[in-house]
Amino acid sequence: MRSEIRSPISLAFRSYTADLQNWSTRISINYAVAVGLLFCGTVAVMLATGISIAAVFHVIEVRYGIYIAYAAVGGFFLLVGLIALLAGGRFLKQPIPPVPRPHRQLQMIKRSITAPVAISLMSKMMSGNAKQVDPVTKGLAAAAAVTLIGWIAVSHFRSSAEANED
Repeated sequence: MRSEIRSPISLAFRSYTADLQNWSTRISINYAVAVGLLFCGTVAVMLATGISIAAVFHVIEVRYGIYIAYAAVGGFFLLVGLIALLAGGRFLKQPIPPVPRPHRQLQMIKRSITAPVAISLMSKMMSGNAKQVDPVTKGLAAAAAVTLIGWIAVSHFRSSAEANED
């Protein structure tokens, strides 16, 4: 009987742990992409600054010539760097998705724990082994069955109401 109770709880716990792991993996990937873009943007801006300084220096030195190409390359890296910095900043400003709720796991627990226990008690009472079940257990079984039916009904109406709100 004890293994019946632990197994669904263990499965629900593992399922919720997997949901949390997927949630944290998505957040980690978003941050890794943002940091990578910020790094690329920083390197590109540094390259653009270096090339632009060299180009301006040579343009001033030679007055016009091949060094205009340096200015064009520097401008290109500056543009790429700024775009990468803006994209990385946008990634970091995205809201974090909410922590997953264990609704599915709670439904699993409701179905797999309470129903088999109530059914086994009811089968004992119906099979003629009612003498083995004392009156307190009969009362508790009846209360558990009523609670189970009420719990399922409230959960059903609550999930229907939440679906209508969306």
